Formats: sequence, structure tokens, C-alpha cells
Amino acid sequence: MSKLPLNRRTAAAAVAVTALGLATPLVRGQTTTKVRVSTIPIIDIAPLQVAVAKGYFAAEGIEIDTTPTQGGAAGIPALAAGQVQVVFSNVVSTIQAAKQGLGLQIIAPASTTGDAPPDQAALIAKKSASFKTGKDLEGKRIAVNTRNNIIWLYARAWVQATGGNPDAVTYLEVPFPQMVDAVRSDRVDAAFAVEPFVSSAVANDMQVVGYPYTQVQKRLPAAQYVASRTYIQQNPQVIEGWVRAYHKGVDWVNQNLKSEELLTIISGYTRIPPPVIAKLPMAAFEKVVDPAALNPVVEQMRRNGLLEGAFDPGSVLHRTALQASR
Repeated sequence: MSKLPLNRRTAAAAVAVTALGLATPLVRGQTTTKVRVSTIPIIDIAPLQVAVAKGYFAAEGIEIDTTPTQGGAAGIPALAAGQVQVVFSNVVSTIQAAKQGLGLQIIAPASTTGDAPPDQAALIAKKSASFKTGKDLEGKRIAVNTRNNIIWLYARAWVQATGGNPDAVTYLEVPFPQMVDAVRSDRVDAAFAVEPFVSSAVANDMQVVGYPYTQVQKRLPAAQYVASRTYIQQNPQVIEGWVRAYHKGVDWVNQNLKSEELLTIISGYTRIPPPVIAKLPMAAFEKVVDPAALNPVVEQMRRNGLLEGAFDPGSVLHRTALQASR
């Protein structure tokens, strides 16, 4: 089986788009549209990377330029400033930004948890640690990728749900790839990490303490792809093409879970060996966002001081996030 090269910048061929939003044959000499996408090097962006590697974006006349960031909380300011056109963002940072009037909308889902553990994110600690509940972590330090985002929020929610006081825990910002080292070197006592770093930690003498996402909320819409309302309104055909290409990536990933080719693609952008990735829990990706699933997120945000006043969660959903492309 051939291995696909993963280039940061992928050359794209252009297509014309009809009024119905369907791709038509390539037009010689037509220019491409470059779309800069802010991402995090984690399992959740596999469909995006597949859509790039397989040429699905190129077939839509879109050239993808990915820009790695520490999290959605860091990527959204770049979106607001016009430095990127699409951001992989956690739902909490997206709702916060919408509430602040930054004018953005979700165009496609990225990751949703299941109904029960394990999932793509877990609280990890040394094997020698005796942590079992949030009460055990009072007075301790937990690594989160950024403060006031979904990792921070659900770390707090888990501490409270398991008998602890979330205000008695210190939350330190540590990028996902550095969390295992932070635990090993005692910079923190535990870390709320995501795959593939969770499985890598377990393979290197660490333990899973809990699964905050699914233990607090089933079917949590953890992350999505977001664009500004202005860009969406000015470039409706680009957004349609972007989502159509992304959905093809979702379909391919769902049909090839654990395949050698998918493991190679994921390894290319995470730098994690394919044999390690093969052991990771990997659920099917979705193509639509459930609006009702946003309500519990909003309530958690209110409880933890991240949201005040009236807010309609449905206002952040663009129509492409509510209906799968054909």
C-alpha cells in the first residue's frame, strides 16, 4: 500500500461551482482559493488531513494551509483578525467568542464523544498516584492546554462531579504534546490530555484517572470547525466546497478506521508511531451537530463563570453544520 505525502501546503486544482452548489469539471486557468485553517495535531483532525491528502479539497478548487495552535482559544483571535479563515475550536471557546460578538459560526463538527468511556480525552497521572476522585485532587495541579476552554471546564466539572471542589485545584496551561513530560517531571500532578497522548502515556507507565468528558456529559460535541460570519457571507461557495470536501474525508475515515493508510496519515501530523495509534480508541466521526447537545455545555459554562446573560446556542450553527452534504 502506498503512503500518501502530507505536505503543509497542498496544491489544489480549481473547479467551477454551479448555483446548486455542485462541483463541475475543472476550468483551465481558473485560480484556486487558499483557505488557512488553524488546527491542533490530535486524532480529531484526521478527516481534515485525509481530505487534504486525498485531494478532496483540491477537487473543490481549495488550497489548504494548516497552522498549528495550542487550542481553539488561541485560534479564534487569529480568525477574528482575518489571519485564518477556518479554526478547529472546542465548543466552549466558540460559544464564548459568539457571546462576545466576534461574529462566527460552526460550519462542521470535528469530534463528538460517545455514551461511555473510554473516549478521546482522559485525565492521566503517574501509576504511583492514588488519585481516584476530584476530592483526591484538591490542592493538586492539573495540566490543561488552555484556561477557560473545554478542557479546563470539564476538568472542573469532573472534579465537582466526583466529590471535589474545583476551586481547590490549580490548573496550569501545558500544550498537549508536553503534558506527559509535565506529569513525569512533577510539574503537575495530573493532566487532562487527548489522544494520541493518552495512550502514549499509558504505554509509558502512567494511568487513566478518569474520563471527564463522558463521565460528565454523554455525546458531548467537543470540537467543531468555525468560520467568521463575514467570510461565510462573502464566500458561500468556498464554504460549501470546504464542507463537502471535509465530509468526504469523514466518510473515508469512517470506512477505513484502523487501516494502515489512515494510521500513516495520522502518524504524519502527530509524529506518533502507527503501532501506538493502532491501539487508540477511535470512534466514527460525524457530519452534523446536534443542537440540543449544546445546551448542557452552556449550563456548565454558566456554573463555572464562563457565560452570563441570555444566549441561544443555535445561533452559532451555520446550516452546513446541520445537514450532511450529498
